[in-house]
Parts: sequence; structure tokens; C-alpha cells
Amino acid sequence: MRPLTVRALLLLALAGPLQAGQVEAPVSGEFTPGTRSGAAGASLGAPTPIAMTVPSLAAALAPSPSLLQAAAMRPVAVQAAAVPILPVSAVTTPRAIAESPKAAPSASARPSEGPSDAGADAGRALFDQGGARSAETPAAAGGLWGKVKNMLSLGEAAPAWPGNAGDAVRIGRIKTVLDKPIGDGGTSKVWQSGDRNYAIKLLHPGALALPGVREEAAILRALDKTDLPVARLIAESRDGKVLVKEFIEGATAREILERGAFSRSQAEGWPELAAKLIQAGVTADLARGNLVWQHWRTRWVVVDAGGLTDASPRAVLDQMMEPDLLSRAGVDPAEFLSGLRARLGPDSALWAKSLESLRGSKPAAALARRDAAPAGPDLVFGPAMKGPPSLDDSVVSPQEVNKRLGYDPLLAKTKTKLHGDDPGKLNTTILSVESPGKTPVVVKIAQWDIIRNEVALRRIARRFFGRYFRTPASLAVKQGYDSYLVMEKLDASPAYYEGAFNKEQRVAAALFIRTFGVSDVNPGNVLAAHDKGLPWLIDFEQAFGRSSPVAGRLPDERIAMEMPWMSRAARNRVEDYQPGVRAWRAFLAKPETRAAIMSDLAASGFAPADAAALLARFDLNAADLDWTLQNDADFVNQFVDRNAAQR
Repeated sequence: MRPLTVRALLLLALAGPLQAGQVEAPVSGEFTPGTRSGAAGASLGAPTPIAMTVPSLAAALAPSPSLLQAAAMRPVAVQAAAVPILPVSAVTTPRAIAESPKAAPSASARPSEGPSDAGADAGRALFDQGGARSAETPAAAGGLWGKVKNMLSLGEAAPAWPGNAGDAVRIGRIKTVLDKPIGDGGTSKVWQSGDRNYAIKLLHPGALALPGVREEAAILRALDKTDLPVARLIAESRDGKVLVKEFIEGATAREILERGAFSRSQAEGWPELAAKLIQAGVTADLARGNLVWQHWRTRWVVVDAGGLTDASPRAVLDQMMEPDLLSRAGVDPAEFLSGLRARLGPDSALWAKSLESLRGSKPAAALARRDAAPAGPDLVFGPAMKGPPSLDDSVVSPQEVNKRLGYDPLLAKTKTKLHGDDPGKLNTTILSVESPGKTPVVVKIAQWDIIRNEVALRRIARRFFGRYFRTPASLAVKQGYDSYLVMEKLDASPAYYEGAFNKEQRVAAALFIRTFGVSDVNPGNVLAAHDKGLPWLIDFEQAFGRSSPVAGRLPDERIAMEMPWMSRAARNRVEDYQPGVRAWRAFLAKPETRAAIMSDLAASGFAPADAAALLARFDLNAADLDWTLQNDADFVNQFVDRNAAQR
């Protein structure tokens, strides 16, 4: 055995047990001036007291009542199963420790003023000492055993309060070092890790004696599978005194406001954050120093969730609609409320509560003036005119295709490949086919899953949306990877969306495309008819996906060009879509509508279980329509405004 190893083992044997590691908990205090922005992990304002229970969280994370509509459309059980919540005991945390005179940090120790008490005054002497680590307390550094284990990188290593640059951190699978202090809340100190990936929060000695201090980790675990934008918990020391959290790169709302107003995306992210909190039934410490703008994900993040608590919408709006804040941020109150309404659902109980909390206020009056504009179009859902009788969107044999057309389209001599220059058409072949004296057709060759999607959605489009756009009639043949779709050849050309749809048609297209999860709606998939009739919508191979709200897309106008349900010539108002959304949800909830969709899916080759799963997905997509279309409008409007300014 090497001498060094022998010495190390002797040290391990003689050193005694490892001293307690370090700390973590919700805290209070202001962000240290001059420190770097990011997920400080310490409460940066005045946290709200926690009064949270598991049942209320579980209910909060279920969809809002407005999104459920009929129970058959969006069963709560579907969402509950998708959001597992770890147990969180009911806790109560006192108001911000910094607000209590007994907990105010100072530069030197103060004599005790009255009897010490393990409850209200626990840890007071420690918190009143700004000198952190005492030279007279060598155990605070972890003892000899801790130093040896750190040297050998064995076991858990938790820095002693308040930490020093270069201190080792080994918790769970995380191995890093403290680098820079990024927050100090009096009861805690937060460091950025040396690899810049983590915010490491250390709790002051004695803080665990305070009520509610241990709860932030439990809260973060409960939020881990939700979409609430908080700095996530990565690891926790065994004694609960150190939390390793996700580091959120970006500027705080305070820093942004010191420089000027919010950017467009930051302003749009404000109601997005409010809606997520209100929908979850919670509020948090929304002080300007506790909200970081995460640029690359274009969202506001609550960097310290220790102040999370059950709350009504009023508790969120009082913080986020403070008049001076909105004024400095350049956020129009009516725009904010319009965006919040769409995200919560205009018919939801949550929106009704939100609006009630603002009764008589100037923002509510501004929203009422906005709503004085003409309402959007109502839609009527019904079938299209029938196409050629030989093409009835059914699944048939190759022989039946030959019989109906009078020839075999795959053997015709005149075949022209379409979309040959499209790099996205790697999994399909599209041919224009002609035979002398016969009806010309277009043939799409692809694997069966693609062809099945195509024919199913053509049937649904023709059944419900025939008043607003057309889709080519077809026949489908199932032949594995050589399956094919035979379609009528159209007298039309790509519209590239400019003027292709009027307002009613845009609303109808939005409902159809978003409900049935159609992606890749490229500019060549909307065709203007040469007969001046209804526009044509084609290419549904990428259909039946989950179409959930998306905020913060890359600001690329080519993405906007794939949204024909939004105008690129004039600003889009989500209010124009809401009457159609309301009518469509009511129509989709009817038993006869649901039976018709199941029939069309079955006729296209979907097994009963697969058809039922798809119908449930359509319900989820429809439930999210208001929020989804709000995000779509926000995204496209940036190009509308930019192009208008350039003219």
C-alpha cells in the first residue's frame, strides 16, 4: 500500500464523524447591489407566507374550469395522471424574516432584549451576527474528517456558512465548487457554481429552527413536473441545509426597468406568467428582483419559489398590475388583461374571479373600451359539397382504384414528379398523372401511417368545415410503405397566404389546424382556386399531434408564413377568434359530432382504441385553443408591426 494511502486511512480513522453540512430554505431580503443577475435562489423581495397543502396544489395543477368545457372533452383525470406530485405536508412560513426586527441582520452582534425562546426567537443571536463563520468554531469548516473527505472527493461535501470561493460541493450527482456570490437574503447566501450551471443556496446556522424553513425543497419537488416557471431543484444535501438549483441566466425585472421599458417579448411574457400562476391557484414572491427574464426561453422565471402559496387571482394581479410597474414597463393594461383573458379562457371561472377583483379599476375600464370593437365572426359547422363521385375518401384496393378511374395511375405513361425540389419530401413521392381520355389525378406515395392521416383528416374537413375551405377528394390504398393516395387534380395555384383567406376562413382554419394537430402548413399548402371559389387546403400527413400553447418562438418570419390562420397584413386580435372557439367547443362536445369523428377515423383504418385516444387529444387541443391562438397572434403581430413601420 502506498504511504499516502496509509496516511489517508489513518486520518479517516482518527478524524471522527463528519460535521453537519450546510443549508437551505425560503428567505427574505433584497438582491445584493452589484451582483450578477441570475437565479439567486434567495427570496429577493418580500415573500408571501406559505399556507400550502397537497390537495390544493394538485387541484391547482389541473386545467382551469374554462378549459374543461364539458367533462367529456377534457376529463380532469387525464391531467392529474400526467402531473405526479410528491407529498408536501401543510406548512406555514412566517412573513419575510427581514421584516421582523428580531431577524434583521446587522454588522455586529446585539445583546439579547428579553427572554430567549426556541420558537419565535430561535437562532436570533446567529442571525444578528453578520460575521458569518467564526474563527473560534473550527467545526464549522467540516472538521478534520470533512477536510480529508473533501481532499479525497469521497461522500457528500457541503460548504459551511457562508461559503468561500473554491469550496467543494458534492451533493447527489453534482460535483462542483462555489464561484461567485449572487444573492444574500440575511438567512441565506447564494453562490453561482464554478461550472455556471447551478445556484447553490446555503442557509445560515440555526435557520432550520425557524418555522417553515425546510419547505422550499418540498415545494420545488412538487413543482418539478409542472410548467410553472421556477428555478428547478437539482439536488439537496442530506441534512437539508444546501440546495443546488438551476441557475437562470438573465437580468432581473428590476435591472431591466432601471434601463427602460420591457421589450415586446418581455411585455408579452408578463400575462403569460400571470396566467400560469392564476391557473395553478398560487402566487409567489413577485418582487422585481425575484423575476429573471430568461432570454433564450423568452419567459419570466421566479428564481426563488420559497414564498409560493395558495392564493386567489387578486394576489397575483396586485403584484403584477401595480400601476407604477406597468407604466415603467410600458405594458398597456388593456393588452395585459386581454392576453390574460385569452390564456385563462374568456368563459372560465378563473377569468371571472380575475375580472371581479378589478371591478371599478382603470384597467378594467380600458379592457371594456377595447371590447367595444365589433365581435369576431360566428361560425357554422357543416359539410362541403361533394367531390367527384369516384373519389369519396374511402380506403379501397388497387383493383377498385383501377375500376373507378378506368386505368391504373401507377402504370400511366405520363407521370410528372411534383415537389421534387422540396428537401422536406424525403418520405413521400407526389406525382401528377395523366392518361389519354381519362381524368387526371395526383398520386401521393408514402407509408401507410401518412396516407391514413391524410384520408382521415380530409373526411373530417369535408364533414365540418366545408363552408370555409375545400380539400381534394381522394381514395386511399393500404400497401405498407408503398401505400398511396389518389386525389383530384385541382385548377388552383399556391396562394402564399396573401389574401387567400378572409377573416371567417382564417378563424375556421385556426380551429381546424389547431384542434387536429396539423403541423408543417407550409406556404404551398394553401391554394387559390382559379374559379374564384373557396380556397383549398392540402397536405395533412403531419396531422393528429398535440397542439399546445407555444410562447417565445424564434423571431423568424418564415414561421409566421406557416400560420395561414393569422393575417400578416393587419394586426390580429384574439377576440376575433373567441366566438368561433366558443362555438366550436360546443359543437365538438355534442355526441353526434364525436360519433362522426370516431366513424371517420375508423373508416380510415384506425383501430377503436387508437381512435378514442385521438379524440381525447383533439379535446385537449380544443381546450387550449384560446391560449394557443393568443400566442400565435402575439408572434405574428411582431412582423405585422415591423413591416408596417418599414412601409
